[in-house]
Amino acid sequence: MQRSLTPELIQQLLADNGAAECLADYQRLMEIYCVVKVGGTSAQIVAAQRLQEAEQAALEAEIAAVATQANPENRVAALRQEIQEVEYSVTHRINYLHRIDPQEERTVRSCLSLIDAHFAN
Repeated sequence: MQRSLTPELIQQLLADNGAAECLADYQRLMEIYCVVKVGGTSAQIVAAQRLQEAEQAALEAEIAAVATQANPENRVAALRQEIQEVEYSVTHRINYLHRIDPQEERTVRSCLSLIDAHFAN
C-alpha cells in the first residue's frame, strides 16, 4: 500500500536506506526528488514539450531535405516513425509527471536539505 510522503516518512525512508519493506515508497521518493531537483513537474513538462517541438522540427526538416532526393520513401518512413516515437516518449513522460501528487512534490521540496544531506554523507 502506498503511503503519502510526509517529512516523517521521508526521514524514515532515508534512515532505512530503501529497505525492502519500504522499497516502493523509497523509489517514489527518489523519483519525485529527481524531478524536484531539476525544477519540478511544471518545469519538466515545459522541457519535455520543448524537446518534442525541437526534435519534431529537426526531423521534419530532414524529411523535407530527403524528399528532394531519388527514392526517399524508406528514409521518409523511418523519419516519420522517429517522430511518432518522440511523441510517444514525451506523452509518456508528461503523463508520468501529471501523476506526481502536488502535495508530495511540495513535501519533497521542503525536505530537500534533509535529502541532500543524506546523500552527502
